[in-house]
Amino acid sequence: MAVPAGAPQGELSVPGFADLAPVLRVLLTTDGTVTETLAAFHGEPVGVDVLSQGYRDYEGRANRELEAPVGTRMLERTIALVGTQSGRRYAAAWSRIVPGLLPPGLQEGLLAEKEPLGQLMRNHRLETFREVVACGRCAAGEAPYLGIRCAAALGVDPGAGTVWRTYRVTTGGRPILSITEFFPEAMA
Repeated sequence: MAVPAGAPQGELSVPGFADLAPVLRVLLTTDGTVTETLAAFHGEPVGVDVLSQGYRDYEGRANRELEAPVGTRMLERTIALVGTQSGRRYAAAWSRIVPGLLPPGLQEGLLAEKEPLGQLMRNHRLETFREVVACGRCAAGEAPYLGIRCAAALGVDPGAGTVWRTYRVTTGGRPILSITEFFPEAMA
């Protein structure tokens, strides 16, 4: 079977990629700001609803993307991207951030919980490189990292289909954050 142009390759392949809605194929492969892509597609501004946020020390698990030593202080954040006019939940995300590697203004912006991370990085003109490291398809209630909380964050039934991707962001050659984003398959 031929792999569609632009489809994730190898371990990044998603079963049924060619059958996904075009917007989902774009969201899984973009290296741009997801919030802006969602806003352009749906024709409304998209804001962030911070569902949880807190610091913890890295314990040496679930963090290969960040190459962080054990004991590194990290900010973990779970959010939903929500249409500001419709209230529709377009995406959920779980992030692990090494705040000590961020510029101070960006750290403060994160803690203010008002703007999506991609928008904050753009506003602070942080030069970054994004690299997709994994992606897949699953029921919302079985989502990696979030489990059943993914269904609640997206406002869908736990059995509803989702597609997801994990990518890391580096600046100056150092990984500063890892994000796993979830999108409902019913998005169109």
